[in-house]
Amino acid sequence: MNDTPLTQVLGERLIDAREAALALNLPLYWLTHAKERRRLHLPHYRVGKLLRFKLSELSAWMKERQALRPADAALKEAADVGLQ
Repeated sequence: MNDTPLTQVLGERLIDAREAALALNLPLYWLTHAKERRRLHLPHYRVGKLLRFKLSELSAWMKERQALRPADAALKEAADVGLQ
């Protein structure tokens, strides 16, 4: 039997929604409501009935969203100019 700790197998500790929301200053409902998780494409894991997250994956998700935000704003601005 292999005696490696679970964190070595997973690569990092899994945290619950409350810990993730506090660590990244996110609204808790984004993490706890299935519709919000799907809409935002939040990376998460089901461990039995429990919902868990990897902090590194959520951080990468936030950086990806921030990188997309300026492009979205430019598209919206271009659309607004076309309406005038």
